[in-house]
Amino acid sequence: MRNLQIFLGVLLGVAVFAFLDYALPSRETVRITNTYNRLTPVTARNAIFFASEDTGTVQHSSGQRDVRYIDTVRPNGRVRVYRNEDTGWVWPPYFKYDSSNLHARATDLQSSSGAPQWVSVTSYGWRIPWLTAYPNAVSINPVVTADERPLNWPALAVLVALGLFLALLWRLWNRFQRRTLGPLAERVDARGDAVRGRARGWWDRMRGR
Repeated sequence: MRNLQIFLGVLLGVAVFAFLDYALPSRETVRITNTYNRLTPVTARNAIFFASEDTGTVQHSSGQRDVRYIDTVRPNGRVRVYRNEDTGWVWPPYFKYDSSNLHARATDLQSSSGAPQWVSVTSYGWRIPWLTAYPNAVSINPVVTADERPLNWPALAVLVALGLFLALLWRLWNRFQRRTLGPLAERVDARGDAVRGRARGWWDRMRGR
């Protein structure tokens, strides 16, 4: 039973970490190399990584969707591709409805390796090539150098609020255990001792002691 509890606890921790890693915003300093639209297959296996259809996206009957993309290069030379879709009002709660404006801004900030214009891209999501999944760009802001790393205060604010909520929840649970579960367990133990005492007395009488 103890091993099962440990396994379930680890599984829950991994699930929470994965959820936060996907949903919370991240920031990367990159150089934009290209912006374009492409028909992308959105099927049952990867639909969860794209915006819902009620956000104004256009999807054909064959399951292809016209999606905006932003090609970038990191300071270390590795590429990073973002999609650019509205999020709507449901999930995730970024309330993004300006993908057209963001596309125009990204196009304007394109640069070459000879004259780089570095930008900080705020996004959420994962890049999973075999699922055709891309992080969704939320905002783009120019930075001075490739070494500049703007503080990711939205993610920090959410983590601090979550930590405070968990601390409050832990305190309430401890108080509930001390005031309710503790006395209840003591009453159950006392009642069990009384029952065992009566049973022992009955058994002794049956044996003629």
